Amino acid sequence: MQIKSLYLIGLVGLATTALHAQPTNGAAYWAASPPDCSAISSNQTAVAITNSAGTTIGYSCYMSGTFSWLAAGAGWATAIRVAAPASAPIGVDYTFYDADGNDQSMDVTGSFPTSSNDVNFALYPNQPSEIDLQGLAGTNHSTTATGSVYAIFYCPDQDTCLNVLPQLIYSALPSIAWSLSVPITWDTALSATWSAVGIDNGGSKIVSLVVYNVDLVAHSYSIYVYNSAGTLVGTGVTPLIAPLPILGNGFYGEGGTYGFLLKDVIATPLPTGPFKVLVDGGPNGILSAVVVLQFDGPSGTSLQVAFDSAPGSGSTTAAVQRHSVRKMRAAATARHVFRALPQ
Repeated sequence: MQIKSLYLIGLVGLATTALHAQPTNGAAYWAASPPDCSAISSNQTAVAITNSAGTTIGYSCYMSGTFSWLAAGAGWATAIRVAAPASAPIGVDYTFYDADGNDQSMDVTGSFPTSSNDVNFALYPNQPSEIDLQGLAGTNHSTTATGSVYAIFYCPDQDTCLNVLPQLIYSALPSIAWSLSVPITWDTALSATWSAVGIDNGGSKIVSLVVYNVDLVAHSYSIYVYNSAGTLVGTGVTPLIAPLPILGNGFYGEGGTYGFLLKDVIATPLPTGPFKVLVDGGPNGILSAVVVLQFDGPSGTSLQVAFDSAPGSGSTTAAVQRHSVRKMRAAATARHVFRALPQ
């Protein structure tokens, strides 16, 4: 297999069952009265948690965000890990989408075996979990499913929510040496402009990116490359990426995701040595989430991605991060209590 094909597979590899009311004697990730959630978001209102009869039993703050890429099937698998902080239990809700933002049902093993496009459970304080995505539900997993994961974490207080930090890892071990991590992009900290530093010599060192549209309009994002002197040496544009779909009643679905090799979008030769790559949503500030990967021979790693300013903006500081326009499934909607994690 040619080396380019290996990296493309790595990039492609990166790429609902309804909630049922459950008994309320498990991990109580809610408070008796609405908690203060203003440290998470100035306009966040606590969510009502209901029992099987639809009666409100408490209220939760929540944190929500997106893992911009998953890969499962054809040798690839995605693991999502999270633990409840020591301070209190949490409720966990993961929803899976394909690269166009459509619901995607997955076969899931690990802490919560199921086949669904939505997995939800409760964790006691300090309790860890890992769910493993094996591939598309109802298939033999011979093709690689890619897309995104939307995650919501419910907590009885805002400090517990602020300490939740999930991790997504995908790999094709042992056949391919990479084990890659995709950081979560919280809905409270999005940006129209992102940047990272990489090295791409067209052979042993390769840079790839994933861009996820977190806005309401379909958009082609601009890519800029700066050499070691800070000089702009290359530009490119992604294809049109699908926006957050409007579901009605003020709610939005999941946006589209596009993964690519940097050298396939930048027409000019990439500079030698370290360079800066910048992804920009244009003059209208179209929001995105970005993952940048560095491949170096048989190894691969996720690069640190920073908030940045639009090219030519003249700003001396990075653009202010903005909240997603999306009203999460959590917002203003009562949630049935989640079952405890199987032991």
